[in-house]
Amino acid sequence: MAVKTATEIFNDIRNRFKNKTGQDQGAVLDMYTMAVSEQDAEIYDEIDRNKTPHVWTSLEGSRLDSTGTWVNCPRDVGENDATYMYRLMNWMLRNEACNETAIKVKLLNPEHAANIEYVSFTNGCGTATCYVLPKKYTKENITASLQEAKKRMSEIGSPTTYIDYIIPEIRSVSFEIYLKTNDGDEEIIKEQITEKIRSYVNEIPTKEYLSIGKINKDCVNINQVEYFSVLSVIINGEQIHKTKLLQEIESKFIFDNITWVGDTENA
Repeated sequence: MAVKTATEIFNDIRNRFKNKTGQDQGAVLDMYTMAVSEQDAEIYDEIDRNKTPHVWTSLEGSRLDSTGTWVNCPRDVGENDATYMYRLMNWMLRNEACNETAIKVKLLNPEHAANIEYVSFTNGCGTATCYVLPKKYTKENITASLQEAKKRMSEIGSPTTYIDYIIPEIRSVSFEIYLKTNDGDEEIIKEQITEKIRSYVNEIPTKEYLSIGKINKDCVNINQVEYFSVLSVIINGEQIHKTKLLQEIESKFIFDNITWVGDTENA
């Protein structure tokens, strides 16, 4: 909607009146039309100001106070408009840059790390932790992943926040599996199953589950598999009696091996 001045509104009303009646307005009607036009012009100005509340040059007095109250940064006692506007602008820019949504966006799609998870207040106010999951647990990739996380946080995080950078602890995952095949090459079938499980376990995202049911479902459908069942799961040498295991941010599931029941060979 284009903003109109009082004169433009007045002329518009006069022209419409003449087009509909074929007559010009009289002096009294002109005065009335001008009064209405001036009022309408004020309405246009108010609408235009509300269309662009982000324009700082239009904020003063109570409007500036309302903006500060809205973003939880009230005016100090005796603070003038110029000082308050400068402080309010810095407040909004700083909080826009350092809020958790902006940080999480900044940490998306890392180059060296598989994932970087930011958690605030891990050790109280003014602290946070970045859990940096390398794509490979090699010395070079771990170093590159940590440097990448620190660089990204330096560009978006608050300089007053103390951040710990932690590489998740490896949790080796082994399986005991019963397998029965049809007339296929059992060793080839075992290799296919091993690679499928290895890929699944190593790629489980943070805060999702390692599901025994999914492994059973996926592997029993492999060609020439007659019967398949995960009998047990061993994590870091300890047998776990659960069908779903959470991939936490403090640790990382890494496939270790498979023990085939009735067979002494490991995958």
